[in-house]
Amino acid sequence: MEISTKQVDSFLKIYALLKLLLEDNANFAQAISVISDDGLPISSDNSIHSVTLSKYLNTLKILGLNVKKEKGKYHLLNPLYKVDLSQEELNSFMFIKEFALNLKDDEKTEQEFEKFIKSIELRLSESTQMLAKTRESKNRADFSFYFDKLENKIEICSKFCREDYKVEIVYYTNGKKTEKKIMAKAQELLFRRNSAKLRILDLNSSQITDIPLDKIISIKQMPVKITNTYCLNRVTVYGIRGRLAKNYRIRKWEVAEGFRGEWLMIKNKDESEDELIKRLLKYGNSCKVFTPVSLRDKITSIFENTLKLYEN
Repeated sequence: MEISTKQVDSFLKIYALLKLLLEDNANFAQAISVISDDGLPISSDNSIHSVTLSKYLNTLKILGLNVKKEKGKYHLLNPLYKVDLSQEELNSFMFIKEFALNLKDDEKTEQEFEKFIKSIELRLSESTQMLAKTRESKNRADFSFYFDKLENKIEICSKFCREDYKVEIVYYTNGKKTEKKIMAKAQELLFRRNSAKLRILDLNSSQITDIPLDKIISIKQMPVKITNTYCLNRVTVYGIRGRLAKNYRIRKWEVAEGFRGEWLMIKNKDESEDELIKRLLKYGNSCKVFTPVSLRDKITSIFENTLKLYEN
């Protein structure tokens, strides 16, 4: 069968489009530029170009190559070569993925990790991808070793969070290249499935900072109690729900941070602790304090002492 010039041109455009998709960075204008020669202006709402692109994408689909559009980019879901991973190899990859993406130093590093992980996932065979999704849904990755090695730090930091004393913290910044020493008030421990951080109030800058526990070189309590001035800089985060959340009036020293499940999260700064406790207690079970731990403990103590009055 004789192949026409038009068919040859179409084949070349298919290959050009495929090459663009393999680079995994194709937007609408770039895709049209390699398959269109009609001279019409390129725009995302041009119906003629959209129809033309759909025809070429359908051709790729017939050849077994599926393309997905996401955030304005076209991505090839099954590249020309695929990788099958054994169970052990997949375990290693899942471990690297979860551990690496949760131990990032800066935004650029985060983007590089995500790009690297995505480039590998793009090349996994369908069976390996299905197995990986099953693994993720069952949440089997075990990071207990991470918390085991931090057990002593967790115990010490938890104690400091419950006491109003200054602490001196020496920790790594910028990976493990730089050491920094600050005077702070330990506020609370933050746990994720595979990370633990200490939230502190920097007593010099009055800034709230989260420090990964594995970056802390040393932490020791100083014989100086926190003054009321420092306590005023404490940030309280509490949630409200139900009718209270619908009718609540945000104070000028508060910010609403959206919903977490049924709770409307409120960030409160600089309100007198005594006044804040009195106000939150009025809200009953429609209010829950999330941070700091010391304020949660005070409210818990108030409820416990109240219940004791009714034990006899």
